[in-house]
Amino acid sequence: MQSPSISVIVPVYNVQAWLPACVESLLCQTFTDFELILVDDGSPDACPALCDEYAKRDSRVRVIHQQNGGLSAARNAGLQIAQGETIAFVDADDTVAPTYLDQLFSALCDSNADLAICAVEDVSEDGSSLSPAKITLPTQVGIFSGKELFKEFFGNNSTYYTVAWNKLYRRSLWQTLRYPNGMIHEDDAVAHQLFWASSTVVCVDAPLYHYRLRSGSICRTAIGAGSFDGVTAHADWCRFFHTHNLGSSLLGAALTGCFRRYLSLCAQAQGNITWELFARWHNVQLELRALLPLLLRYSSLNPLEKLSCLRWCYQPLPQPPKGDKPRVALLVPPDLPIPAVHGGAVEGLVTHLVRQNQIEKKLELLVVSPFDAQALQAAHPYSQTLFCYVPKANTLQTLWHRVCYKISCITGGSRYWNIYNHQATKRLKKYFFDFAICEGGCLDSWSETAAFVGANRMIAHMHGMTTSNPLVDSLYHAGISISNYALQEWQATSTLPGNANYILPNCVDLSLFNALPNPAAAQRKASLGFSSQDFVVFFCGRVCDGKGIHKLVQAMLQISDPHVKLLVAGSPFFAAQADSPFFEELRLQAQALGDRIQFLGFVPNEELPLYYQIADVACFPALWDEPAGITAIEAMACGCPVIASNSGGMPEYLSGSGAILVERDETIDSPVVPDPTTPPLPQQLAQAICTLKDNPAQRKAMAKAGAQCALSFSVQEYYKRFVSIIQSEQQNSTL
Repeated sequence: MQSPSISVIVPVYNVQAWLPACVESLLCQTFTDFELILVDDGSPDACPALCDEYAKRDSRVRVIHQQNGGLSAARNAGLQIAQGETIAFVDADDTVAPTYLDQLFSALCDSNADLAICAVEDVSEDGSSLSPAKITLPTQVGIFSGKELFKEFFGNNSTYYTVAWNKLYRRSLWQTLRYPNGMIHEDDAVAHQLFWASSTVVCVDAPLYHYRLRSGSICRTAIGAGSFDGVTAHADWCRFFHTHNLGSSLLGAALTGCFRRYLSLCAQAQGNITWELFARWHNVQLELRALLPLLLRYSSLNPLEKLSCLRWCYQPLPQPPKGDKPRVALLVPPDLPIPAVHGGAVEGLVTHLVRQNQIEKKLELLVVSPFDAQALQAAHPYSQTLFCYVPKANTLQTLWHRVCYKISCITGGSRYWNIYNHQATKRLKKYFFDFAICEGGCLDSWSETAAFVGANRMIAHMHGMTTSNPLVDSLYHAGISISNYALQEWQATSTLPGNANYILPNCVDLSLFNALPNPAAAQRKASLGFSSQDFVVFFCGRVCDGKGIHKLVQAMLQISDPHVKLLVAGSPFFAAQADSPFFEELRLQAQALGDRIQFLGFVPNEELPLYYQIADVACFPALWDEPAGITAIEAMACGCPVIASNSGGMPEYLSGSGAILVERDETIDSPVVPDPTTPPLPQQLAQAICTLKDNPAQRKAMAKAGAQCALSFSVQEYYKRFVSIIQSEQQNSTL
């Protein structure tokens, strides 16, 4: 089937009174070569049925039904399935002129442009024209480069240029670009990138789009956490214009507009403070603080306004009263930030909690994390979470902290040896919370926090095999383990009572990791040099001796079949470390395999499902006591059979999946402990791989069982169990 010329995407949510007029105006277009994608974003009214009815009436209509995720998520869902050569967005409460698509498509083609824009007419809530008419026109009609039009973002007719819905886009503009999920003012968040990528833009003055003015629209609601999304979008403009050296005039206009918007919201937000508003405000304050040097240099703000900006970027914000929801501080180790923009197992799990809490809103979260500019940008959609970022200490701060630590050792004072935890505690003292949870890492490094909070409100979340001691027991009231095996290790050394210990199995995002066929898998497999006859073994994890990857390479050397290939995803320490002496030695060892092995390096979480689908089997030959297995869950969820070491908590996670468990011939337990009674691990791995290669029926049964097993490790279940633990602790604390 030939692709349509245009894909029109209409997000639909709670607009049953206006949806028919919108759809009818599109189906009556003089231009007919288009598809209409109606995205029902979990609408609670009659809209889902209306969408389905239109799909029955007209073959050009396609319908997506999805859980409510907001306007950005709905538009992104439409982009995901759009087949047109060009893309248009129409809001479900608006209408368009009969020649809307015809004129825009002609203008685009005639000028060979990347983007065509029409004028906008505001209409009343009942759809009638205003008197006098209110039309937003281009500053100039004609053909321009996208970069030329940046200055119009700050003019009287800026709406004409920055909104999504009066435009026709070349599909190529959206190849890698999407709207930021969970945010409003999403148009501003992508407008600068669209114009930057547009070599040619054609502007026409025909008022082809009719914008309905109604009281319930997003842009006319009262101030809330989302109101600050516009500030975030404009802050991104500032960074973008500065990074691309687009001139002081443009940068100054962006800075002036951004900070004036921020000051206006600060004045409005002081009345009724909620946790959501406070958390979002706090995160924006951190973001704008970084822009202050540019503001002072380039903006056209007057001195009084600049002083106000300094004030509102540094002064403590008015905090909300404590509500009924538990307020929980998640204390993350100093290595990787939250959200998990640079990977990390612990960081990924904390990010899952943050994301799910944004949906279910059962907790007020505060996350302590090392500062990272990319993470700060990624934190924008999570208004239910206060991100308390700790900057990396400079040399002088580190030296001074060491001096203070030495003095404390000599005088017998408090010994807070870790500067990250010390700085974090200073920030935590500004806020009240019910519980502080140490998310892995060195448990005794939070001793200063425990002294401030009180051990009765400290909980240790052990993300590995963890032993206790009298000091650790004195710092925490309860412990959370990720498997029964890990719990037994903890309880063997801890004096905490049995009812203060919990098991919280790890999770993965099953909307990302699943067995749904991915058409891109075959193409990616071919791009890696693998043929359809090749049997691909996949390893995913940190490249270190404890993960046993060297044993897997040795196993591959024992397999003579040239069609058995090994694909390795991972680095010594996620995105933070790309190489190590062990990795270098491993690559030398693997040279004998030639093109039978591929090293991918660190792979972002979003791309991993594709590789699990390429693979015929996933192999995790851990030599240490693996406390649990996130990668094993990922593989099962994607329908990829698993071979793994019978190690630690791994059998608990793989139970019921039909996975092949092999015995370790040595254990990495500082030092290495060999087991001469067990057959060599490479030999066991090679045999298991060849067995599965020769038994497609067994692989099929394992894939089905694994996918079913993975359902119990969903993010939703993880969040539910986490909240239950907090509620249990809250109840125990009141007894």
